[in-house]
Amino acid sequence: MVVGIVVFITILGLAWIQGGQGDPKLDEADTIAITKASFLFQFAKSNDWPQATKVGAFKIGIQGNRALYNYLVEKYSSQSIGSQMLEMVWYDEEEVGEFVHILYTESEGELLAEIISSTENKPIMVVTSVSEDVQMPDGAVMNFVIQANRIRYELDMENALSRGLIVGNRILSWAVRK
Repeated sequence: MVVGIVVFITILGLAWIQGGQGDPKLDEADTIAITKASFLFQFAKSNDWPQATKVGAFKIGIQGNRALYNYLVEKYSSQSIGSQMLEMVWYDEEEVGEFVHILYTESEGELLAEIISSTENKPIMVVTSVSEDVQMPDGAVMNFVIQANRIRYELDMENALSRGLIVGNRILSWAVRK
């Protein structure tokens, strides 16, 4: 009887320590998606776009990370940015069409170059997440990097200004490389 109780308590303790590891919301990849989603929301809230883009919905486009898209929809779709309701837009690899205020992509190489080229001279904050050994892509405004096992971002202020974006002080101060 005592052995049975000890086994039950041990199993219960392991389930508690693992924090419901079977729950997909606690998966390591999703933890990264949750952190990136939080940053993207802060980018939307703490930066400023030209007046002409302040009509209709404030759109965040996601390409290449369905978990990130799903979390943004779940957590932030009822939020607003100023007077604009927040709307998430999913893009398949081939398509990046309509205007979005923020465009997040995990593409690299030729596809990334095409995406960035298609957004040139537009007030679109292009946010990338390229491999650690790859330099921040030309044309990107932000790029997620991992430092000391934490997600951070680098900022290309010159590119932000050339796109007509005003980077907020909070976002500027949080950047690891400016």
